[in-house]
Amino acid sequence: MSPWRQDMETEFMSLWEQWRPWIREQRSLLRELILMLLAMLVVGVYFLEHFSARLEQERKVQLEALAEQTARRAAEALASDDSISINLIGRETVQLKPVAGIRFENTAGDNVGASGRKTSSLRVTVPAALPDGELAGTLILLGNDALLPRKQIEAGFVLAVLSLLLLRLAAALIQQRLRPLPVQPGTTETVKSMDSPSLFQPMGAPASPMGKWTVPEGEKIQAQLRLSVVNFPHIKQRYTEDALKEVLAEYQQLLDQVATLYGGHQGPVIGKQAGLYFYQTPVSQAAFSALCAGLLFLRVVRLLAPQRKQAGKISLEFKALVTAEPDQEEAWALCVAGVPGRLNVPDSQLTLAELDVKALYQPEKAQVVCAGDHRVRLQPVEQLAHRYQSLLRTQAQTLLSEGGGSVEASQ
Repeated sequence: MSPWRQDMETEFMSLWEQWRPWIREQRSLLRELILMLLAMLVVGVYFLEHFSARLEQERKVQLEALAEQTARRAAEALASDDSISINLIGRETVQLKPVAGIRFENTAGDNVGASGRKTSSLRVTVPAALPDGELAGTLILLGNDALLPRKQIEAGFVLAVLSLLLLRLAAALIQQRLRPLPVQPGTTETVKSMDSPSLFQPMGAPASPMGKWTVPEGEKIQAQLRLSVVNFPHIKQRYTEDALKEVLAEYQQLLDQVATLYGGHQGPVIGKQAGLYFYQTPVSQAAFSALCAGLLFLRVVRLLAPQRKQAGKISLEFKALVTAEPDQEEAWALCVAGVPGRLNVPDSQLTLAELDVKALYQPEKAQVVCAGDHRVRLQPVEQLAHRYQSLLRTQAQTLLSEGGGSVEASQ
């Protein structure tokens, strides 16, 4: 295989990986557009065929009338074998738009004059008779195919179809952008709307009791969010135990608030293989809740970092992992193997948990790590689809603004 072909295939696969999440997310819309296109094509072909047949008939009637009129003019010239008059009539007739060519024949069938094209799909033959009824010859008139408006009508029809499809696509995209992020309910309690301000608490405030979700008996973990502090052994050596506990508690309060929003159940706390567990069903709902929680937590942590440094407080950085596998040891190992500031998802679970249609990611940034006796490809999730990401930004700003007071008070 040539290098050029390999480059083309690589570029195609890259484009496919970038567009595949959007295509999967818009499957219902694409099906609707395809059905609309097929319906309009059937209707369009039906009317175009009927229109073409009717137009052909009208053109034939028009050409026959013109041929009879020309035959009456040329009858005397044909009878007297006046070639000059015959050719003059022929040139004048060919200049008319509906006519592509004309031929004159005498009573013996010999060609005595011609002008214009020699072939056409529309052909009319009429006798040329003198006023007393005596036959003087025959006139053959050829219609002008180039004047058929079918091509123009087809172009207009295609333009109308494309306009309708684009309008439907634009309406669907606008509707999706205006649609709020669906609420991810908890398994034992009804959660308020995620964009309700009452769900956000200051960073320094005690965690809401709603954050302490009761684990349903007999239920298994559907998805988990794991959070690893970057360079945590070095941080433990650098700061006193009391100072570190205070910092970890502040970040834990943020994690509790995030858990409240997305129905997460508290696992190990920050500094001790931190995690949130999600028990919602189906697994796609639990995985999406974990993904939203992880992205929101990382976003607020990044936004808080400058404020904490300005206040002289320790600022932590995290690695995050979302997985639908219940194995907690492997999940923690994969989390630690990630890149600081990123949220990773095992590549094999993107489709299984339907995250590939709700999140944006770049396959070229994926990393392969070892987990026990097998290798796992970790896909970093950049952000959510637009209609989810806009609400996530609003939630982060609300948490940040209400948490800013506690940072300033500790200066």
